[in-house]
Amino acid sequence: AVNWYFPGSYDSMPDLASSSIPNAYFVGDLVRTRHGSWSQEKAYVTGLQAANVIAGREPDAGVVPLKPDEPHVAAGRSAV
Repeated sequence: AVNWYFPGSYDSMPDLASSSIPNAYFVGDLVRTRHGSWSQEKAYVTGLQAANVIAGREPDAGVVPLKPDEPHVAAGRSAV
């Protein structure tokens, strides 16, 4: 698998809704989101979120939130 992530790349990722083109949305694992999923799961979640917005619903309607980080993951996140 190939990805374009590198330290600091999150700031360069687009948000779900385009800031310059009305009614245009980005989906996939390159979208900036706080859901916490990656790769195929993130593509699925951002697709649901875009569909929700287009249908006039809240972006996270029907999206299952991730469980809190397990202790070893939380420790790793706090180390960087």
